[in-house]
Amino acid sequence: MRTSIKLFIAIFTVVLLFACYGKEDNRLFVIEKDGLYGYTNAKGDTVIDCVYPLVYTDTITQIGFVADNTGKIKCFNHKGKYLFDVFKYDNGPDYPSEGLFRIVDKEGLIGFADTIGNLVIPPRYRFAYPFTNGKAKVTDTGKLLIDSQDIDRHEYWQSDKWYFISNTN
Repeated sequence: MRTSIKLFIAIFTVVLLFACYGKEDNRLFVIEKDGLYGYTNAKGDTVIDCVYPLVYTDTITQIGFVADNTGKIKCFNHKGKYLFDVFKYDNGPDYPSEGLFRIVDKEGLIGFADTIGNLVIPPRYRFAYPFTNGKAKVTDTGKLLIDSQDIDRHEYWQSDKWYFISNTN
């Protein structure tokens, strides 16, 4: 009986060791070179070149955010693939709400992605608010205005044709 228990513990330990060492570390780690930032993998290979003046994510496990020279926020996955531009909110990437955050295409249209980088709703709205209780207020028309009374330069979207979309579409 004791031999069986010792054999079981030995086999279990070996299996655990192989399980621990068998996992590949897919994380990317921020690096800095000449005041610009990029990312390397666990082996030290450069995956995203040091061309970004600002990073919002120090370690990418699924997705990460960087700012380019024009102030646009870019989203990359853990393999270093550029996914899309992210809607800027409070001087940084949009906050996830109900698992989704806003993204922007080249024409400035807004859509939604999830927190692991999947495109959920392609960009097609002139403006969209975050999801609340399963719905987001969106519009296809209107204009961006600045509140002149606000010292912090508060921007808002004005439209006469708002409607709601569901995050279950």
